[in-house]
Amino acid sequence: MNALDNLINKVGNDKVLHFLGGGLICAVLFILLSSAGAGSVLSFAVGFLFVLIISVIKELWLDVKADWYDVLAAMAGCVPVILASGVGILISKLV
Repeated sequence: MNALDNLINKVGNDKVLHFLGGGLICAVLFILLSSAGAGSVLSFAVGFLFVLIISVIKELWLDVKADWYDVLAAMAGCVPVILASGVGILISKLV
């Protein structure tokens, strides 16, 4: 737990929240689009692009000063979702 606390103290709560929010939005969009019949690659791309667009809009219009590391943190939140979904898809194809 100490290592996690050190990481949060190093990057800051704001970046951690952007990471988690980006991952959550990406995951929800992937699940919704996949269950609606969209292909996996399309679902990944839409989730990734939506997080990018929303993050940029948030930084430009809602914040006093744009912090592009917040956008990067949100985009980084999509990476574990894409990796986990990809592994799940690969396992389902192999079984």
